[in-house]
Amino acid sequence: MRFDIDCVGVEETDLKDHLPNKENFRSRHAGVMHSCGHDGHTAVGLTMAQWIVDHKDQLCGRIKLIFQPAEEGVRGGAAQAASGLLDDVNYLLGAHLAMMCPTGEVCVYPEGVLCTTKLDVRFKGRPAHPTMSPHLGRNALACACTCVSELLGMARHGKGLGCINVGMMQAGEGRNVIPVHAQVQLEVRGETAEINDFMVDQANRIVKGTALAYDVDYEVEKVGEAGELNNDPELASLVTEVAGSLPSCERVVQHKKLGCSEDFTMLATRVKAAGGKSEFFVVGADRTAAHHQREFDFDEKGLETAFGIFKGCVLKLNGI
Repeated sequence: MRFDIDCVGVEETDLKDHLPNKENFRSRHAGVMHSCGHDGHTAVGLTMAQWIVDHKDQLCGRIKLIFQPAEEGVRGGAAQAASGLLDDVNYLLGAHLAMMCPTGEVCVYPEGVLCTTKLDVRFKGRPAHPTMSPHLGRNALACACTCVSELLGMARHGKGLGCINVGMMQAGEGRNVIPVHAQVQLEVRGETAEINDFMVDQANRIVKGTALAYDVDYEVEKVGEAGELNNDPELASLVTEVAGSLPSCERVVQHKKLGCSEDFTMLATRVKAAGGKSEFFVVGADRTAAHHQREFDFDEKGLETAFGIFKGCVLKLNGI
């Protein structure tokens, strides 16, 4: 069972009617908060750990609880998969609270989970005086600006949705020096692995081409990735059965559009490569604001449903 635990780089609201402010569980750290519900995931995982210990005499096999860091930016899943931690796993379960589902609803086959690749690009030019010897300089800032314009205008794939976003650019050392250093942080997403790979290839060509045009050095670093979500029918049926038996679950829907990326897919790919099966589901919870917003909080009734599904699946897989 996998539970992601990280927060988001968002400053929590100061509004007095914000429940975390009322009940004194708001973020203690400036500029970061749990505005995606991963604190709820952590709570469910810890509750499962306690339940497993309390009922260990009824259970068999090996049960692993994976508390994953760095899901935001899809940086943690690939590292944990590469560790070999999952190579002996037969069944992998993961979930997310809220998203597109209201309280009382469970979605078994989330759709629109996009493949994605996160890239950091660094350009390195040469310094020079901007009026006395500009011909000796190589302008990394100008290169980065052109690169960003080209990236945002890149061609899309005809077979489905492909997206690109440049989220940050930093450059330069001072107003009277030809800029030597520039960094660009970007992401691409694709409806399929083929589309995502196409976007990555295009981005790499644009970076290389602009670096050549401005005669600067460059490097591209992949800092995160996630793949396609393909739930196993056996586990999907299991979640459907268990969720439907819970008093806190009012309805189970098979398909709903998610519209984001999730590096649970990296863990699932590793498990499937070794012959295992995986399932990622969404547990509904009403929200006070959209995910990643300052006013975000979720209906904690969803915690009961999520715990009930994980517990029920463990019992069923143990033949109980």
